Amino acid sequence: MVGRSGAVAVSPSGARDALRPGDVQMSLVDVSKDYIRARITAGEFPPGFRLKERELSAELGISRIPIREAVRDLSTEGFVTLLPRRGAVVSELVPEDLDDIFEVRMALEVTECGLAAQRASGEEISRMLGHVSAANDAVARGDRDAVNAANGDFHDVLVEMGHNPVLAQVLEPLRNRIQWLLRQNRDVGAICREHEEIAEAIADRDVERARRLAAVHVETSRRVATEVLFGQQEESSA
Repeated sequence: MVGRSGAVAVSPSGARDALRPGDVQMSLVDVSKDYIRARITAGEFPPGFRLKERELSAELGISRIPIREAVRDLSTEGFVTLLPRRGAVVSELVPEDLDDIFEVRMALEVTECGLAAQRASGEEISRMLGHVSAANDAVARGDRDAVNAANGDFHDVLVEMGHNPVLAQVLEPLRNRIQWLLRQNRDVGAICREHEEIAEAIADRDVERARRLAAVHVETSRRVATEVLFGQQEESSA
């Protein structure tokens, strides 16, 4: 399966061998979805690129049915656009889309961090701090993939810590786009410092500080993502 770094950790045939017959179809959808998403986020499938079921099926060595389901799922995440007579293409991201994503992210993540400060168990707080420590260690080693993985784990555990299944369900379609946007920030040390401050506020059960720091973190991410993704375009059109 494709991990956060984009490497295929489990081959489709390996996944098929490891699962019961009734589980295979759903698992292959997940494998396909992770594979396509990873190639989009790595820039290998650029905006406007047409996703051809036959080619993807050949690359993964599976039938076209799970590919088709994966593409539909990715359209709900915003990575893929389904067009009449053209099929599926990689979505174009424009500044207005980014603003929309971060408006929603601001509302949800500020709430999420406030709830985490109120409701997290001691075990969940320990896991959160462990992810922060792992990210800092990876920064010191210069291991960008490990930093991204640890930061992704940090955001995942925050969702658990809020103990609100509706909030978790609302966040799920945005999860992968948020992870991709996090990876646009070249200053991974700055991200880790902000995560550490949020984690300390949550561990201290300081709800208002956790919410305030979450808002700062989202706004910083929005500014950096806008500069990285559209800064050159804006300068050239000025």
